Amino acid sequence: MQFLILLRQAPRQLAFGALHSFGSSFGQTFLVALFVPFISASLALNETEFANIYAGITIASALCLPVVGRWIDKVDILSYSLATMALLALGCVMIALAGNVWMLITALFVLRLAGQGLMSHVSMTGIARYFSRNRGRALAIASFGFPLAEAIMPATLLALIAAFGWRYTYAGSAAFILLVLLPVAIWLIRSDAKFRKAPAKSGESATASGTARADSPESHPQSDHPRLFKSVYVWFCMPMLAAPPLIMTALFFHQGAISNSKGIDLGWFAAGFTVFAITSVLGAFGSGPLIDKHSARRLFPWHLIPMMVGIAILALTTTPWVILIYMGLVGITVGFATTLRTAIIPELVPLDEIGAVRSTLTAVMVLASAMGPAIYGWMFAADMSIATMLVVTLIAAAIVSLGSWFSERPGFYMPPNIAPKEAD
Repeated sequence: MQFLILLRQAPRQLAFGALHSFGSSFGQTFLVALFVPFISASLALNETEFANIYAGITIASALCLPVVGRWIDKVDILSYSLATMALLALGCVMIALAGNVWMLITALFVLRLAGQGLMSHVSMTGIARYFSRNRGRALAIASFGFPLAEAIMPATLLALIAAFGWRYTYAGSAAFILLVLLPVAIWLIRSDAKFRKAPAKSGESATASGTARADSPESHPQSDHPRLFKSVYVWFCMPMLAAPPLIMTALFFHQGAISNSKGIDLGWFAAGFTVFAITSVLGAFGSGPLIDKHSARRLFPWHLIPMMVGIAILALTTTPWVILIYMGLVGITVGFATTLRTAIIPELVPLDEIGAVRSTLTAVMVLASAMGPAIYGWMFAADMSIATMLVVTLIAAAIVSLGSWFSERPGFYMPPNIAPKEAD
């Protein structure tokens, strides 16, 4: 019921967030992967060469994200959105025209930065700083664009590739972004000055209200580097942010090896992705009310538990249907993580630093996802068994969860004097 009330109160703002999470799919791995066989054949690349190029581009785009991502704190979010969509469309056109490897590298960099990075950034940052009392629910609604795209885009684009070829399909994707997504974004928030405007500097707001204290963060010049990263707290919590993308990307990437070692048909993992998609949505929507009631910081140390239970089940059994349970539990953690990792930021920093902090944390997660398959590949190279690898994964997840829980003890981090909440 609360979700429906929220949708009635702020339909355009929530639709703006969901539109961008949906549009991010054009730069997400699950969609780019559909084109890999066609691009590789066209440019005479083998699978290993393309994988190495893609990993390098992912890391490069992650390193650029903190620089470009912090601009969202300083400009009108609609202007930032339109620039991001234009960049995403440019990436699609560049891939459609790519005639050699260097053009492909440039195109993929633009596509990954704008799609996976900035489109998601616009969605989550805009919602996080606009909503306060119902922030968890709002983020859950805005994040619905991710699974919606995962459900409908692959089949749609595969049909278009079959009908028109991969180059025309990418060109058509650019047209869709410019002719559909961009005008809809303008229509949704064009007249909403409150949602669009960049948040005032915390120091400015405090000084204007006469509430700045000599010992408060507002009494000091604004730093180019968010204060959060000077605290012990964030370094205890950073592994928790990195764990889901690192572990899940690695396990999904190596699912063929896991299925072979356990004698389970790979089709069970394919079926498991349907369960994963459903439970990730349930996890995201279930986490929203809990965040609003208990706060993201209180929930954060516990959100890896479903994933850990799923990995433990996977480690202990060779029964095929248990894969569905494993994938379902992993989906719950991923759903919780989707909302928690953004909802926690406004609880730690002022509104005018959300974009800078979120882009940096997102870069950490992207780097972790790029490192995951390689780390597990090294374990394979060391002749470590699948069972041992899964046990090591469980121990690592338990350690980072314990560190995150320990960081909540008094004295580790006191948030700065965050600007007063505005009514939703």
